[in-house]
Amino acid sequence: MLEIEQGIDIPASRTRYPFSDMEPGDSIFFPSAKNALSARVAAVRYAQKHNPGWVFTLRKINGGWRLWRAS
Repeated sequence: MLEIEQGIDIPASRTRYPFSDMEPGDSIFFPSAKNALSARVAAVRYAQKHNPGWVFTLRKINGGWRLWRAS
């Protein structure tokens, strides 16, 4: 039988990307396309759930990829 426990704190969020801290014009650099594309998907899902007016833009730059919060 399972035991019910009380007084156990919920762990902090395990978010990988700091989307909630980003202001328009802020960006995150990714050295690989795989990581950049994964972050873009996460950014779109974050915006849909938490801030529907936010827009993220991903661009290839010298040496990697960069994800901007556009608005």
